[in-house]
Amino acid sequence: MDERSGITIDSVKIRRVNADATFTQGFLCAPSPASHQPSTPDIDAAISEIRMPDYSDQRFHAVEVSQGTAIYIFPVSSPNHAVEVAGMIAEAVAAVGFTGIITACSDKLGPRPRTGRYAYSAAICAVDAAVDNSMTPLHFRSVKNNWDSWAVESAAFKDIVDLLAGWAKTHTSGAILAGLHFTMSRCEPHQVAEVISRCCEDIGWAELLFPTANGDWYVLFSGEGWILPGTEIKAGRADALEPLARLLKDMAPLYDYAAVARVHFGLVTPGSVMSQWGLSSPDDPELTANHAAMRSSVPGIFAVQVLGTGHADLRPEGFWQVTPFNSGRRMFTAPNPDDWWTSTKHFPAVGFDALMEANKALLLKWT
Repeated sequence: MDERSGITIDSVKIRRVNADATFTQGFLCAPSPASHQPSTPDIDAAISEIRMPDYSDQRFHAVEVSQGTAIYIFPVSSPNHAVEVAGMIAEAVAAVGFTGIITACSDKLGPRPRTGRYAYSAAICAVDAAVDNSMTPLHFRSVKNNWDSWAVESAAFKDIVDLLAGWAKTHTSGAILAGLHFTMSRCEPHQVAEVISRCCEDIGWAELLFPTANGDWYVLFSGEGWILPGTEIKAGRADALEPLARLLKDMAPLYDYAAVARVHFGLVTPGSVMSQWGLSSPDDPELTANHAAMRSSVPGIFAVQVLGTGHADLRPEGFWQVTPFNSGRRMFTAPNPDDWWTSTKHFPAVGFDALMEANKALLLKWT
């Protein structure tokens, strides 16, 4: 522990969490009990001058969470650097009267088995909510700066975040966590949208995790412009896909395309939620929001897809169950999706040719 000006820096926990989190870090300013504390806007203003070496265009914001104020920072290059950043935060917030502990955000939803878990996961493309960036270029929007992946000020982004935050509030059976992988913070329902927005703005991606009656739910706003919601499948439940389909229906006016996969994983990580049959996962550079992997692989392999207006219907005709959504979206579901995901023998007898032809122009209008 490092003491300074009424502030304790929990260097042990900060180092330990950073060793897992690698380049991203969530810092928690937990106030002293019964002490007079600065407001979140005061802390936000106090940290506005913090800069990372070689990344002078980065800005960082303070957000309210259950146990205090959280600050998410990237890049943090090492455990020692994480402690140095905590010292910078302590110096800044001491000037506005903060007293208490600066530690690492690292809340978890209790014991989580490492094996034998699987989930239904959707990959959603909402181009009006995503922006271009220099790491994984998209072709439908100009570059803002090196780290922006989400148009946080756009109505499309705000509507999506508010809907998902509301979904968490309505369906949760326990604590809501939001933030970044390994640096999640416990959030009250009214705090979730702000944490997601700040993480997307400052870091370029964010995560949301909460338990429901249908299993644990997670939502990832990826650095490549994808939104990845999913639910773990509880043993013995035959209707686990239904709540995800309901969410896709609720979100239909807000996105342009969605595909659903069934995935197996140990710990929930960004790379574990969408890989199947050799396709890249959405955190890989080659799978960006312009769907390069969809065009270079085999479009139409997903057992459930939601297509927007202007997209050709999937083929062969009569094979797919078609469910109309709002705003001209349609959900195409293969017969017995679980069979589709477990064996290629359940694919249409005509093979992939018709699917590739039907999906040939899928999403090309944005490239």
